[in-house]
Amino acid sequence: MAEIDDLEYRILRRTSEVHEAWPIEAAGYPSDEAASLDGMLYRYRNAPHLFFGAFTSSGSIAGYVMSTLSAPPLVTHDSMSTHDPQGTVVCVHSVCVAPEWQRKGLATRLLKLYVESIREYNKEAEVRITRLALLSHKYLLSLYEGAGFTTIGVSSVEHGSEHWYDCVLDL
Repeated sequence: MAEIDDLEYRILRRTSEVHEAWPIEAAGYPSDEAASLDGMLYRYRNAPHLFFGAFTSSGSIAGYVMSTLSAPPLVTHDSMSTHDPQGTVVCVHSVCVAPEWQRKGLATRLLKLYVESIREYNKEAEVRITRLALLSHKYLLSLYEGAGFTTIGVSSVEHGSEHWYDCVLDL
């Protein structure tokens, strides 16, 4: 198997890549937390520049980060199903890695490269992104903190059966 250094990291280019990502989403989250294929396609169609993936040499998707823009400074329940093109906060909805690529550092690599891609985007953007925000379960906080996010505390968002924590990375 290839190493994470051998993967190609880039913005998704086609809706077919979203279709390829959806089984990873479905396998990576409990059913009450996973985005539907329609939800993922909505996010891609409205914010394609915020859907970033890691691809093998054969073109298979190994993992991805999926987001939309919002005006509020933290992820809200509404921001999970909408996109505000004038928003300045990237709401990260999914960081997901295919099972065969887990525990290899890919999620951390994706997050760090994603933040770099947002900083590059800001150089030419009409509306600058000021923050990345996400929701995390307690057991994943160290992943996000290791990628530069700060944990704010327990989120007011209720989605699924477990508590969520607000995490942010200010640019």
